Amino acid sequence: MAEAANEKENKKMDSGIRTVQRAINILYCFTMDEQELSLTEIAKKIDLAKSTTTRLLSTLEQNNLVVKDPVTLKYRLGQGIYYLGHIAGKTIKIREIARPVMEELRDMTRETVNLYMLENESRVCVEQCEGLQSIRHMVRIGEKLPLTAGAGGKVLLAYQSPAFQEKIFKRMPSEEKVSSLRDELEKIKSERCASSIDEREVGSAAVAAPIFNIGGDVTACLSVSGPTNRFTHEVVEKFKRLVKDGAMAVSERLGYRE
Repeated sequence: MAEAANEKENKKMDSGIRTVQRAINILYCFTMDEQELSLTEIAKKIDLAKSTTTRLLSTLEQNNLVVKDPVTLKYRLGQGIYYLGHIAGKTIKIREIARPVMEELRDMTRETVNLYMLENESRVCVEQCEGLQSIRHMVRIGEKLPLTAGAGGKVLLAYQSPAFQEKIFKRMPSEEKVSSLRDELEKIKSERCASSIDEREVGSAAVAAPIFNIGGDVTACLSVSGPTNRFTHEVVEKFKRLVKDGAMAVSERLGYRE
């Protein structure tokens, strides 16, 4: 009798978990490109019968997690999702999210790893994992650095609006340097990473990659830096892959999706 009761309870629990997962699947049907979906589209996406999908949508609607347009009969995410997202956004701290990724990246490269944030028209180092080598490159936490020199600065500048970039270009000494930087920024966006050798400081080199937030904007980046003599072409190419993977891992934890 006890075994039968336990089996019945387990089946009930499994059924409840399956229902929750199906409701979650419905919420993830909505994307930036598909912000409104019909019942048929949702049922097809999650591979469920329309009757089951309707019941799940009804429960989500009662909890303000989805809203049904009375005219088009299409569904979209509701205010409940916005409210929960707002709370999540307030509690997500990029330094805490990035730290374990930075430590792993430091261990793999043995070089110093920095987290830079865009601040007005400069970049600021807000977190750092010191390199494991006896000779290493260091930046002070809180130090303001330019956007036009160094891998970290250029990768941040590459993802800003044309109007913002023009303000920065006006500070540069010649049109020739502006033209060269424009071309480099386009390449950085294409490759999703930047590198610099003896650029901001003679004797130092760096590789950086952008961190995307949930809206796809870039206001932060990861950078690996060290003495120039250790950043050979082969090492730079290897570090580019590692830094891009690390920056994307942080981006995804911030809610970014390709």
